Amino acid sequence: MRSLYIFGNGLGMAISPEAFNLTNALIDVWDDGTLEDEQKALISACLPADVQKPTSEEQLAKLQNTVDACEILLSIRDTGAAHWLSEEGGKFPEAVYKLTYAVARKMYLAKHMAGEDLGATCRAPEEFIAPLIQKIRDTGSHVATLNYDGLLSNALLEADILGGDNPVLFDGFVESIFDRKNLFRKKGYGGWYLHLHGSPLFSGKAGSKWRKISEAAISRKRFPIHAGRHLVLTHFTNKPRIIAASDILSIYWEFLQMALDESERIVIFGYSGNDTHLNRLISQARGTKDTIVVDWLGSGSRAVRQPFWDDQLGGDVHLELLEDVFTFIDW
Repeated sequence: MRSLYIFGNGLGMAISPEAFNLTNALIDVWDDGTLEDEQKALISACLPADVQKPTSEEQLAKLQNTVDACEILLSIRDTGAAHWLSEEGGKFPEAVYKLTYAVARKMYLAKHMAGEDLGATCRAPEEFIAPLIQKIRDTGSHVATLNYDGLLSNALLEADILGGDNPVLFDGFVESIFDRKNLFRKKGYGGWYLHLHGSPLFSGKAGSKWRKISEAAISRKRFPIHAGRHLVLTHFTNKPRIIAASDILSIYWEFLQMALDESERIVIFGYSGNDTHLNRLISQARGTKDTIVVDWLGSGSRAVRQPFWDDQLGGDVHLELLEDVFTFIDW
């Protein structure tokens, strides 16, 4: 039975709550010298007067609105007279892209920040990931991610089912170049790996080829050219607009619709349920498909979470409310 597996940031939070906490990542990037003082000043100007640094998706909403406005003004041709946007304003989008990239990069390279594994690279537990990999091999199921980390993608690469000469999962990249045609399967075999909210590995501007940054490059702190443009890090109300503005993300969402249509079962793991654009799509496409949500017990009681999920996903949902989400292996 072919399934669609959708993973949120709860996967990382279950491994290291400190390393995958968005507020922690935003604060660390702000304080570690990644951004120049001028870039910080530009970003701070878009925050409430009593807020010195962004610490949540809600606070990033105005940043994204301002980036959109700047990009429109920057697209106006230069007639030789004074430009619509000041030189300082023209630097604003790059400052936000740099912040977004650095936060996503931090999660992609996440290391344990406490406990006996302090300093070790975060990895998904083998006893959790192995049954998932086997099920994908057996069924050609699809995977869609909402997070920026490499927990799943790196495990699937190591298992030789993502990428390579004979992949089971197709993410559109061949030799680090993305093309929509690279998502086409041979005789319908296999599934898709869809980065619904982007990845720090993606670079490229509109009208150019999209590339995947190498592991060596992302390990360096230097900001790669055209990075951060295909990342969804903002309030949920702005997310559909960022997706629509990115050709590569729009393609992934196009294929998500097809993955929903051809899957017999939907499994949602570690997702808060706050992205209404995704919930709406699932609700409209699921029909009578079995829909399983794997949720952490700490997110709320069954009396609260069950009606929430039933409402958001448009029907009865099988809710697995677990103390330890890694005990779920019913793929």
